Amino acid sequence: MTDFAAVDTGDPRDLVAMMDATDAWPAVQASRAWLLDQVTLHDGDLVVDAGCGPGTFGAEVPGSVIDVDASHVMLRETRVRRPDARVVLGDVADLPLRDGTAAFVHAERVLQWIGDPGRALGELHRVVAPGGWLGVTDTDWGTFRIDHPDPGAADRLAGAALGWVPHARVARDLPTLFTALGARDVRTRHDVVTITAWDPDDPAQRDGPPGLPLHSIAGEHASDVDAVADAARRGAFRAALALVTVIGGRS
Repeated sequence: MTDFAAVDTGDPRDLVAMMDATDAWPAVQASRAWLLDQVTLHDGDLVVDAGCGPGTFGAEVPGSVIDVDASHVMLRETRVRRPDARVVLGDVADLPLRDGTAAFVHAERVLQWIGDPGRALGELHRVVAPGGWLGVTDTDWGTFRIDHPDPGAADRLAGAALGWVPHARVARDLPTLFTALGARDVRTRHDVVTITAWDPDDPAQRDGPPGLPLHSIAGEHASDVDAVADAARRGAFRAALALVTVIGGRS
């Protein structure tokens, strides 16, 4: 079972492995590269990665990075991987950072889990320095589709994905939310995650293919996953969903 609300109360290994898998998705790598292409960072510029997880984005960014997460476990994992990392325990919706601190503030696949995404986005924007940039990537679970021999089951799984996270479609609202904040020069990118392999007999993939916890997503419709698993054993598996990335400047 994958539960980001319980990172610090259970065994985090599955969650860390899931984040490592999603970090390796070509769509995620493409969205990160695009964001970094949109900004010019100088020596001494500060970057804040809010909801940093195991800190993989910070490892890709030149310059000084502050990794912020509400999870002690994730911050420890960040320090294991990057012993010199500057980590801060904090809630994305109530960042323990001063106004106008950072040249670039980043949050990836975080707002979908936050109780109040609008407030959290306002906090992220508050920390951006004048002339700096805010970049946010999130998942539009309304685009989730999976090949299934039963179209009705495919629809049930798509519907289950909408109930898996508190704000399953916040990604599609990001451009509007950025504009409402007064962000300037708002730019948007769309990427599609496509997964075409799953070994359901691999203990490490018992919840689903790397990065996609199908059984956790399916919930009460978990039995619908059985036919997908059978197809995957025959080499016929395909699932897709979209990422939305938005960047905007602060005047």
